[in-house]
Amino acid sequence: MKKLFVSVPMKDRTEEAIKASMAKMHRIAEAIAGEQLEVIDTWIDEEPPEGTVNSGVWYLGKSILMMADADYFIGVDEAYMWKGCQIESMVAYQYDIKRFGISVYDIAQDIEREYCEEGIA
Repeated sequence: MKKLFVSVPMKDRTEEAIKASMAKMHRIAEAIAGEQLEVIDTWIDEEPPEGTVNSGVWYLGKSILMMADADYFIGVDEAYMWKGCQIESMVAYQYDIKRFGISVYDIAQDIEREYCEEGIA
């Protein structure tokens, strides 16, 4: 079975909201691809090693490693609003991983439009 990497905003969101968005994106990607896809579990429960200066970079590095196994990538159209999403999207593009995009407003009702329009993500 082909594998899907899901890039979804995580900053200031609950685990429940993030996983709900990932499930929606999984269903959308399968509909577009026309086949069942195995989602690469990118939820990282572990903490960065002691002394890590920038935990965001540490988490991003872990997710990029997981992307090496992806046949497909789905992310949000507004990836530029979240540093990690933007970088993941650029990696997928640069390494020719078949990509799909969906508006964040369709998969994350907990993210308000004003939040994105203010550019504070």
